Amino acid sequence: MRAVSADEIELGAPLAWSVYDRAGKLLFVQGMVLVCQAHLDIILERGLVVPESRTSRGAVVPPMESLDPVDEEAGSEEDDATPRPPEIPVFRAMQLLRREVRDLHDGLLACESDRLGEHARELALRLQALVGRDADAALAAMQLEVGDDGDVARVLHAATLCQVLVQAQQLDPEAGVSLVAAALTYDVALRPVAAVLNRQTGALTEDQRLMIDTHPQAGVELLQAAGVDDELWLEAVLQHHERLDGSGYPAGLDGDAISAGARMLAIVDIYSAMVRPRAYREAIHARHALRSLFLERGKAVDGNLASLLVREIGVFPPGTPVRLANREVGVVLRRGSDAAKPVVARLINANGTLAAIAAQRDTAQPEYAITETVPPYKYQALVASASELWCNDGPLRR
Repeated sequence: MRAVSADEIELGAPLAWSVYDRAGKLLFVQGMVLVCQAHLDIILERGLVVPESRTSRGAVVPPMESLDPVDEEAGSEEDDATPRPPEIPVFRAMQLLRREVRDLHDGLLACESDRLGEHARELALRLQALVGRDADAALAAMQLEVGDDGDVARVLHAATLCQVLVQAQQLDPEAGVSLVAAALTYDVALRPVAAVLNRQTGALTEDQRLMIDTHPQAGVELLQAAGVDDELWLEAVLQHHERLDGSGYPAGLDGDAISAGARMLAIVDIYSAMVRPRAYREAIHARHALRSLFLERGKAVDGNLASLLVREIGVFPPGTPVRLANREVGVVLRRGSDAAKPVVARLINANGTLAAIAAQRDTAQPEYAITETVPPYKYQALVASASELWCNDGPLRR
């Protein structure tokens, strides 16, 4: 592998290759257009690509748990003899990214380094690249919540939704990175007690209430200790529990006193929490969670953002298990042109038997209309293997 040189890349132009760091982790995918100086700086500082050869065409190996850099002085015969492996699918990459977000939170809580803020920004850039490659697969990976890292999964889900909103609004690239980084870190101060709170059925103790009330400010302080001085990022974290009607905390701000970034974090935080189960309630189906947000528009939450979220992820987001009018059961594969009529992959036949082929169903057709969402736990075995539906950087088309 070799480092990228400055004369090989430019802002506004697509990358000729995918770029990885020295650990083999994906930074930017081939074809991604660089739109801000932050992207360029990271590539020049950390980016590695495989030297171009007859077979690789400048492509690189997929990200792995570890990858030793190759000596540039070595010949290219091995490159020529090695087939180009497929790039890791977005669904799987999201699962791997979850581990890194968990490690980031652990590091922030331990105040391990004053450079962890840079790492959080790097993870935000990588998440943006994954959503850019296949937003449906990224959303599905979070909606299905494969794995048991529940609280970190919720934060990554919120950050994925944040990036979807950033894209939809075509925000300034630098601001977009700041907001996604804020979404990856806004609840870090609650991490030590999150699992307990999620399992708790009784009333909060005084200490728990104090921790909840102060976690936005505590999060800001942890981020500042990690080297974060980005005002947009810090303000969004500090205000993410403020509400337009003044009912939020920690300062009871209302209306225009609440930043646009905090309004966005509030929306994605509320939704990602509602669709996950708690000890005192089951998970709320996505469409009901979205409806609740929509009903709160202009009161507790920003009405324009609530409407935009519904429009962008759909009433039935990718990864939602559903039952169809013909009694088949499937999972939403990708969003459709109509927010209420996505494309579904059939997993169970109308007679209740396992489908041999995940045939696609256009729910705009009456016979395939969605009649209800179904709890993922009822079809746990199918949900656990659903990542195969989003292979090769896109949903299977059968």
